[in-house]
Amino acid sequence: MAEVADLERQIAEKDQEVAGLRRQLQDEVGTMKRLVQVTTSLSSTLNLSELLQLIMTSATDMLQAETSSLMLVDEETGELTFDVVSGETTHEIMKQRVPPGQGIAGWVVQQAQPIISDNPADDQRFYSTIDSSTGFETRNILAVPLVVKEQVIGVIEAINKVGAGGFSQKDLELATGLASQAAIAIDNAVMYARLANAVVESRQSYRL
Repeated sequence: MAEVADLERQIAEKDQEVAGLRRQLQDEVGTMKRLVQVTTSLSSTLNLSELLQLIMTSATDMLQAETSSLMLVDEETGELTFDVVSGETTHEIMKQRVPPGQGIAGWVVQQAQPIISDNPADDQRFYSTIDSSTGFETRNILAVPLVVKEQVIGVIEAINKVGAGGFSQKDLELATGLASQAAIAIDNAVMYARLANAVVESRQSYRL
């Protein structure tokens, strides 16, 4: 009888393990479907403003962050500018510029590597000026570079994971995949805008 009871216990444990693996697989499949949907959406517009907003909304939703930001590198100064920000402090943050190499975002640009910081306040790379000027508290942060042709053009940051705990390695992998597609879409939109402007200027010159 004892052997039968032990066997039943082992079977029950295996059933629970299989059920857990099935749920994990379903979650991963759902995440991949969402990433494919977002990628498809990114390729549907060449309007840079709309594109940046879509990227930011997708990042906040997929990574379950309280707020997020998308910063692009200013080609002239090397500073990082906040092009899109979500959350209550949007207006104040949009006024800020991050000096070259400063903060976690600056580190990401220089190293071209993603990062998770679970306690930014104790992280020497953290640029606390923005928190100080806005009153916002950054508890944890995930940042990934936007890379086009081996050049970092910006950074996506997801800030304060919703719920208990911080950002996971799975979040980092998901954000990296999103950033890869987003960088290509941004580059295409920028080139399209430059081409459109060149055409307009050419036509105006011709009329003169």
